Amino acid sequence: MSDEQEGSPGIIQRMIDQRNEWAEKQPSLGAELKAMAREAVKDVRSTVNETFLGSPEFGGEPGTPMNPTPQMVTQDMGNVYGNYNQMLDSYASRGAEQEPQKEAETQR
Repeated sequence: MSDEQEGSPGIIQRMIDQRNEWAEKQPSLGAELKAMAREAVKDVRSTVNETFLGSPEFGGEPGTPMNPTPQMVTQDMGNVYGNYNQMLDSYASRGAEQEPQKEAETQR
């Protein structure tokens, strides 16, 4: 029984390893706090504009929550609609197949 425990890591060690793997993928705390502070300032400005001017500010900073950058959207397309690069490659191959047909039609 002690041989089995030595051969494979225990559940606690696996949990620690998994937590460390997740922690490596997370952004730094300082960056998160700066982003939260920017959002708080924008919320205050929006509330002041709505109170005194009658309408809130429109549009947000790209990359903030609920307002992704175009790059984020393009990357997510690969996850949602299949591999985006494969789709582009299939369109390119279709165009390459149609070129010889057009040349043959123009020679007639």
